[in-house]
Amino acid sequence: EERSPTLFFRRNYVQIDPFNPSWPADRGARPAATINRKHDAKSQGLYIQDLMSLTEQWKVLLGLRQDHYRFRSTDYILNQSRDYKGHSLSQRAGVIWQPVKEHSLYSSWSKSFAPYGGRSQLGILTASSSVYDADPQYSRQIEVGVKSDWMDNAFSTQFAVYQLEHYNIRYQPDPNDPYIWAVAGKKRSRGMEFTITGRLIDDWYVRGGIGLPQAKVVSNKSDPSLEGKRLPNVARRNGNLFVRYAPAGRWYAEVGVTHASPRWEDEDNTSELPGYTRWDAMLGWRSAPWTVTLGITNLTDREYWRSTAMPGAPRTVLLSATYQF
Repeated sequence: EERSPTLFFRRNYVQIDPFNPSWPADRGARPAATINRKHDAKSQGLYIQDLMSLTEQWKVLLGLRQDHYRFRSTDYILNQSRDYKGHSLSQRAGVIWQPVKEHSLYSSWSKSFAPYGGRSQLGILTASSSVYDADPQYSRQIEVGVKSDWMDNAFSTQFAVYQLEHYNIRYQPDPNDPYIWAVAGKKRSRGMEFTITGRLIDDWYVRGGIGLPQAKVVSNKSDPSLEGKRLPNVARRNGNLFVRYAPAGRWYAEVGVTHASPRWEDEDNTSELPGYTRWDAMLGWRSAPWTVTLGITNLTDREYWRSTAMPGAPRTVLLSATYQF
């Protein structure tokens, strides 16, 4: 991968009347570039994975990936270059125990990485040496859970407890320069999840889930005061439940509810975004090869915020038709 970002900045602007536009005859010479860089990235990887059935009840999954990468960044204005190369081994392992056909217990562990600076974004400049190193950013996940089938496989459930960690996390000290990176620290999310899907009785179907994450800052070299704070935009409780009525005829219908509890708006945990509950509905008609659906999102037209920068969509009606051949 190769990138060559170049930026020219002109201080004197020529005003143009939008009602009577006239392009100036003399715009002057183009100024010298304020940013003129070149970034090269090369990477190679080798991956192997195997799922082994030791017995009828026990299965083991093992996987490895070895990556080698090299980045080179040149700043033609500063007449400086930086070359960085490295390698990382990503691992994956899992164990499944299925004592009976309907139930299985599992555990999994995985580790992955992102090279310093991401994909070729290796800057000539860095923050102070106290918050800088060239090691990759890592992610590590541990999960233990149980999957079950009920009522002759009519519906299934899954319950899991997990821990997800991001460490040696990167951040950009200067938001106006995407090629300068420093090390922030470590973040961790622990929680539980439960999901259900399938047919409960006769023509009634259900799908849904609930999550209880606890996401916090474990360490932050750039701002130690954030340690122990909850991560912004992560609801402490979230879930959804959709119920569908689908008889043998051509018509079917579905209604569902989605809920998110309040979550912090900023990293300092000084203000909260309110939680919300949104209702959705859908009506469908099918007659092979046609399927027609009428969906309504945010049925009550509730005003809410999905995140600090994204408001929730107002009531939305969508009519769609599908023809299969």
